[in-house]
Amino acid sequence: MRNPRLLLTASLAVAAFAGACSEQKPPTPQDPGQAGPVAAPTVAGKPQDPRATPSGTSAAAAPVTDAGAPAYDGPYIAATVMQAIVLSDMEWPPSDPKKQNDSKVVRLGYLRHGAKAPVIATPHKKSNCNEGWYELVAGGFVCGKYATTDLNHPKVKGSRPPDLGAITPYTYGANTTNGTPIYRQVPSREERLKTEPWLAKPKVKKTSPDDNPYASDDGGASEVGDAGAPVAHDDNKPWYMRETDASAPVQITLDELREADGPVARRMVKGFYLSLDRMFKSDNGNWWRLNDGLIAPADRVYVAKPRSEFRGLWLDVASPRMDAAGDGGDGAKKWHLPIGFITSQYAHKFSMAQNKKKVARGGALHRQTILQLTGETVTIDGTEYFETDEGWWMRGTDGAITEPAAAPEKLAPGEKWIDVNLKRQTLVAFEGDHAVFATIVSSGRQGHETPPGSFRIRDKHVAATMDGDADTVSDGPYSIQDVPYIQYFSGSYALHGAFWHDEFGHTKSHGCVNLSPWDARAVFNWTEPQLPEGWHGVSSTHSKPGTRVVLHY
Repeated sequence: MRNPRLLLTASLAVAAFAGACSEQKPPTPQDPGQAGPVAAPTVAGKPQDPRATPSGTSAAAAPVTDAGAPAYDGPYIAATVMQAIVLSDMEWPPSDPKKQNDSKVVRLGYLRHGAKAPVIATPHKKSNCNEGWYELVAGGFVCGKYATTDLNHPKVKGSRPPDLGAITPYTYGANTTNGTPIYRQVPSREERLKTEPWLAKPKVKKTSPDDNPYASDDGGASEVGDAGAPVAHDDNKPWYMRETDASAPVQITLDELREADGPVARRMVKGFYLSLDRMFKSDNGNWWRLNDGLIAPADRVYVAKPRSEFRGLWLDVASPRMDAAGDGGDGAKKWHLPIGFITSQYAHKFSMAQNKKKVARGGALHRQTILQLTGETVTIDGTEYFETDEGWWMRGTDGAITEPAAAPEKLAPGEKWIDVNLKRQTLVAFEGDHAVFATIVSSGRQGHETPPGSFRIRDKHVAATMDGDADTVSDGPYSIQDVPYIQYFSGSYALHGAFWHDEFGHTKSHGCVNLSPWDARAVFNWTEPQLPEGWHGVSSTHSKPGTRVVLHY
């Protein structure tokens, strides 16, 4: 995704964030400055290899835990704000950005309201945090002003943690109408009629034709607005009430959608996505409480289930051969590179002539079928064909084929790294020179191309909001709350889950590398730095660098 706005706040106030699929951490009350490179905390125990999942189940769905460590039964701490920063020491980073690089205090990550993390219960009292600093079991310190060990605290009990075992950590809703308001609190009936004028049906005031010599043919009906107000001309109407071309994007900015005063915090454009907490009723209608604490009218939002259930493959692990329709094949097998992924709706098997100069079309293939290839390739009349382990051939234009680049230089033995082939739209995860996972992705579409290069994962977030203004007249603004499993690797660019489409294997995004929800979760759990229990975000450090990401054509 490109030009996002990452909204990670320590209150319900929304801080601005700009850039190309970029991340700009906003200042928070407990951290008025911006820390420089952030250090990852020490993770207790070694994460279980996510590939070590019983045959027949999805490794991508397995939570990362230490199977050999005893279950933690000590105290926990929970954030009472949207973002409680975890710092490397019991000090605040300097507010002056010029001094931050010289600071010994760095941000290790953060907690978010709803989740709880293992903690050493006794706080350390200091003048810079009257409530005391709490040391986390995984490392780092949280100021007690923004977190509590009282798990019955109203701000803790009223918050929902992310579901790390589900296809997405949160439930999402799609806005159906331009102008839908997001409220700070439940409005009164009068406030709602004012802010949602479509709820007030125009009243028809009828007069007798005998009393009105200018009565129209409709029996003297004259249209008036609610409470007798005349119907406004289109130019005087708010942007969301004007008649426009439904196929044309709305030309409005995110700043113009925000409202500083009154019951409405901001308005939405059709197609914006919300992170839903729970539905509730009031005397004034049905509502969705959002995970940021705001409220949206339920009649303008529908629950948006993930568009894709696709999962990539853990390699060299026995897995049943399944096509996209769920039809079993030749039983469990170990997969290895090269792998083919059918991405066309109209794909077929092909048989190859003995002289390898002609092909004949065979049976149809389901989209998102995964194929084991042999590595044998033939080009006929400019079209590539790839041999499968079943003896028939896959046409190159019908799908994506893994074709990773050479391993990066100075790679440590067994070091994790990720290869993203922007031409093939594939991702392969490696440990040293050994491929362990393969899948298809959606990188930046034309005009929003994902840049090639070698990078390292900088920050990881279970979920965060991305939004941005249109960069061209053919685009409109977009906003997606709690995009799942974000891993920033270069300034504004990230690997992340995309629950809103199912076009993996084709370019699609604003510049980031989209993965299916299950694949995003699997890769997130595999990469470094590992996310400690109960944390919502974690960052890399020089001593514990993030996993390398290599993008190429």
